Amino acid sequence: MRRSLVWTPFRMFAHRPAQIPFKDWKIVSHDIVQVISGKSKGKQGKVLKVFRKTNQVLVEGVNYKFKKVEDDEFVTRMKTVQQEYPIHVSNVALIDPETGKPTRVKYVRTLEGKRVRIAKSGAMIPKPEREELKYVNRTKSEIGPLDTMPEDVIEKTYKGEDFVKIKKEFEEFLRIKAEKERNLVFGK
Repeated sequence: MRRSLVWTPFRMFAHRPAQIPFKDWKIVSHDIVQVISGKSKGKQGKVLKVFRKTNQVLVEGVNYKFKKVEDDEFVTRMKTVQQEYPIHVSNVALIDPETGKPTRVKYVRTLEGKRVRIAKSGAMIPKPEREELKYVNRTKSEIGPLDTMPEDVIEKTYKGEDFVKIKKEFEEFLRIKAEKERNLVFGK
């Protein structure tokens, strides 16, 4: 038997290459996708979260696993919870809005210059509206007690430096320094 196939205790410390994140993501949170391979093949669900570093997505109702957690009611007991786990993004495909089937997607620029997703059938797949995004909420937020008023933000408060005064102070400093050096050399 070959040495590389034999299990050793050090095998668990072997180098595993990290996933290289994809540049362009065609699947975003709140998209409706269908699993195209794996044990959950054929199931549809909404993307709950996208893990871009590991190229995985968490899909609602797909890839359930059982996990033991501490029970809140009984301190000494453990309870088993069914939990969704992420699956690789290559195992899911977006649903075509016209046909209702999984489809491949490409990005195309419109005449206005905006990037949109186009399905294989030619239908445009819009990105879902997401209210929980911080930058969207920030523009619609109301001014609170700890916020700076917009008028105060644009008010000019920096007057600049008085360079004439600085030059006079520097010349005075040099004059005093030269006088001290003269006193040290000639002993006055």
